[in-house]
Amino acid sequence: MARRAAGHFIGWFRPLRGEDQPSLQEQLYRAIRAGVLDGRLRPAERLPSSRALAEDLGLSRNTVTGAYDRLVAEGYLAARPASGLFVAEDMPESLGRSVDHGRRDRASSFSRRGQRLIGAGSNREAEAPAGRIFAIGLPALDEFPLEAWRRITNRRLRRSERGLLAHGDPQGLLELRQALADYLREARGLRCGPEQILVVSGAQQALDLVGRVLLDPGDLAALEDPGYVGIRQAMLAVGARLAPVPVDAQGLDPVLLPKLAKGAKLVAVTPSHQFPLGGTLPLPRRLALLAQARAEDFLILEDDYDCEYRYAGPPLPALQGLEQATAEAGGDNGRVIHVGTFSKVLFPGLRLGYLVLPPALLDGFRRVKAIADGHNSALPQAVLADFISEGHLAQHARRMRKLYRQRQQALLAALQESCGDILSVQPAEAGLHLVAHFKDGRDDSLAAAACQAAGLAPSPLSCYCIQRKMSGLLLSYAAWPPEELSAAAGRLAAALR
Repeated sequence: MARRAAGHFIGWFRPLRGEDQPSLQEQLYRAIRAGVLDGRLRPAERLPSSRALAEDLGLSRNTVTGAYDRLVAEGYLAARPASGLFVAEDMPESLGRSVDHGRRDRASSFSRRGQRLIGAGSNREAEAPAGRIFAIGLPALDEFPLEAWRRITNRRLRRSERGLLAHGDPQGLLELRQALADYLREARGLRCGPEQILVVSGAQQALDLVGRVLLDPGDLAALEDPGYVGIRQAMLAVGARLAPVPVDAQGLDPVLLPKLAKGAKLVAVTPSHQFPLGGTLPLPRRLALLAQARAEDFLILEDDYDCEYRYAGPPLPALQGLEQATAEAGGDNGRVIHVGTFSKVLFPGLRLGYLVLPPALLDGFRRVKAIADGHNSALPQAVLADFISEGHLAQHARRMRKLYRQRQQALLAALQESCGDILSVQPAEAGLHLVAHFKDGRDDSLAAAACQAAGLAPSPLSCYCIQRKMSGLLLSYAAWPPEELSAAAGRLAAALR
């Protein structure tokens, strides 16, 4: 019997030898385990003795014994005194068997929500090859004050604050929310207290929460066109219908909303620096948008994604602060949801952002945040709270604003010299990227692919469009010094030609 069982193995086990191969014991263990799982070795089937199997396979007996012992310990085999080794009897007969009839493609297992997410388009910022020049969303990581961050982290750890190691508040660490409220009042003109702030895992979780908490399938959400893909993905994920509203040099024009987005439950805007085209929503449009929100009873999602980096005068106060001011003058409030992140002003790996919510919405968002991921890690929140309170954030933003302006000017000069006959590029008043339009109207997806092949990572403007037809490239400049940007502009010109 043992000899027959040993021969049964020889037909489908071929030991491989070589320095880069697993040990022979590991190979035998895997082969027998696979035989059990795919049904070639059936429950209660007897295995050959270690001596017989070693002889037939040309292995040492210790190799076979070691593999057997491991399989017995893991429950694949069972030893019967005076009888030998057998495949465990409690293994299902159908384990690993293929069934052709009725089998469905695994992709059909996706929920309708999952399918909507998958089909919502690529987020170029999240998927750009790390470190490639012109990739959207990268600040100057080499300029981050790492020593100050390290010093604060070590100080927090030396305090032995055990509370930072336990479960935390889904709303976020109170110290951080207090520091944020103070900073946002000073830097962005927001009018809020720590009780209105919800700490989240970056802006994308904030957008996801907004969609899940506020929108039902079929609800209408008005989005800028072109606009940030992450907002579009979050809205599509919950089954919302999209009402694209074309933007101009000053951003979204509220006059278009009654015609293009009548009945919208949510209007998403990037008023401080329209993404991706770069316009700034002027005061008359801001006031008109707030008035329409009151008249038409919709909520405004204000994405304040890189508000710190404005090069033509001081940053404009946030829409949320303006709403509070108009409420004091006799209007109602509670319609602006403000989203912010530290990905651009500090570093994207931090994965911390925040929502400033109307008081009536806070408890509901807090509960859904708790369901989504419990809470954010407390230690990074504590370090960030100190980093803000001690003035490091404001100081770093001021220094980076000057640096990024210099880098933008360097890229503009390099593009004019190397690509002036192909691209039309204007200075940007804010942000971390330039928009380059093709003078010949070529396909920007094909152009971006050619640049990718040359080791560059610009984003095609068309991928941010919903209905509009626009062609161009987004070129981020913040993360690279002038000499690298100049060289990259030359490579860009060669790729485009």
